[in-house]
Amino acid sequence: MLRLAAADLPLPFAVAVLDSAMRVSPLTPVELLMAAQSWRGPAREAAELSDERSDSGTESVLRVLLHQAGIPATPQVPLPTGDLDRADLLVGDRLIIECDSEAHHAEAAHRRADLRRDELLVALGFLVLRLDYRQVFDDPAGAVAVVEAIVARGEHLSARPTLCG
Repeated sequence: MLRLAAADLPLPFAVAVLDSAMRVSPLTPVELLMAAQSWRGPAREAAELSDERSDSGTESVLRVLLHQAGIPATPQVPLPTGDLDRADLLVGDRLIIECDSEAHHAEAAHRRADLRRDELLVALGFLVLRLDYRQVFDDPAGAVAVVEAIVARGEHLSARPTLCG
């Protein structure tokens, strides 16, 4: 079933399905890659791009779109703001991309907590970009273009070591 989904869906969505399968089942990255050895073309590529650390479909899709644009993004990177605090995606060592779901951010308390966290991260030298579900799915080219512009200016890299240091 995973092979069929990976073969039939556009690459970003295929990767999102595979990421989700690893998130909600006992399937490991090694098992997926072993199974994918017999897969062809796009299905195999989807398996190779999959990452069990991805926390949501939006995050997976955006990560693959950025990959296709030549921009590597690392999912779920630990942040220096708390033991369990993670960035949805990290580009370079400074650009944090948060993929906001409509459900989580509908509550004002969640939104305020995110804004306080963003302030702290900016004070620590990070650049925080929030993209919501609609931006990623309704205007994927626009979402990628924003990140491309930041990367083109070199703002995704700090002059001093931070997370990747």
